[in-house]
Amino acid sequence: MGSVMPGDVVFANQIENETGESNENKEDNSQLDPQTEKILDDHKDTGEDSTAENDENDETKKVHKENEHIPEHEKVASIDNEKIKEETSEIETLVPIYNYEIDNLVVPTTYAMSLNPYEMPIVVKDDIISTDQVVSRKYGVINKSSTDKVVTITFTVEDLNKDKITFVDSEEEAKNADKDSYAVYLSVIPADGGKIKIDGTYADIDTSPSSLSDVEMEEAKKQAIPLHIGENRIAFKLSKAIYNFGDGASLGEKKPKGSPEKILDLISLNPDGRSVTAFTFGGAMNQKAEWGKLLKGIKVTATYEYETADGTEKIIDGTGNMVAVD
Repeated sequence: MGSVMPGDVVFANQIENETGESNENKEDNSQLDPQTEKILDDHKDTGEDSTAENDENDETKKVHKENEHIPEHEKVASIDNEKIKEETSEIETLVPIYNYEIDNLVVPTTYAMSLNPYEMPIVVKDDIISTDQVVSRKYGVINKSSTDKVVTITFTVEDLNKDKITFVDSEEEAKNADKDSYAVYLSVIPADGGKIKIDGTYADIDTSPSSLSDVEMEEAKKQAIPLHIGENRIAFKLSKAIYNFGDGASLGEKKPKGSPEKILDLISLNPDGRSVTAFTFGGAMNQKAEWGKLLKGIKVTATYEYETADGTEKIIDGTGNMVAVD
């Protein structure tokens, strides 16, 4: 066993314990003066913090090293995907189609037209008298459908005089024809953009078919279509009427069941004013011809066809609803 004498300089790593083991790595401050002991204690505290910091730095270096080969955007995506997997779940939603469609086109029930080559006064209605060579009432058409419609009217013209009448393309051509020619310029004239009236009242959802046989309209004469023997067509685009669900319909509830007519209530015609249109007949005749020799007149038959508009139709300038015929 070693001994320590007074006056010797002693270092902590030179002290051996009673078993003969070195205290090189053991801490024993019992033989130190207070000032030296304090310095060692401070060093001990600082060493513990440094060790923890070193451990943390080592771990950080390890993570960075592992991620060196991964592109930055993939690192972010990986983190985001982890969050998505943890936070979301599947939700199914049944989406019904409220495909209720009502087709309801209201057309005139009768027509009245006369050829008047010598311009005699003819009573059209009440105190309305006309001396035109082609005298006609004006006829309305109403779309009370739930969708926009293109309505095509076909006028089939027949000459009951075994085709002695010649149908021409203009008023001038009819009036300037030879006296031996039974020349007639017969045309269908669309309404302009003004509103259609019946006895001074605007047409609406309560307008009857019979009242459409005599309406009030302003004529778009520049867009008149000449009629000839055989089939002749004119087309109009009519806006849909306004409907509501009779018992209401709420998002998230079951789709109402039943026929469209029972589910939907008709509220009004379209506020754009284009649920209604009208037309009339006009023209001119060759006054020089001997019309008295003809025993019969002509026959005009009107038929209506309609289809849902596809939105590509263009209203012809100067008219309220007229479109090109396909």
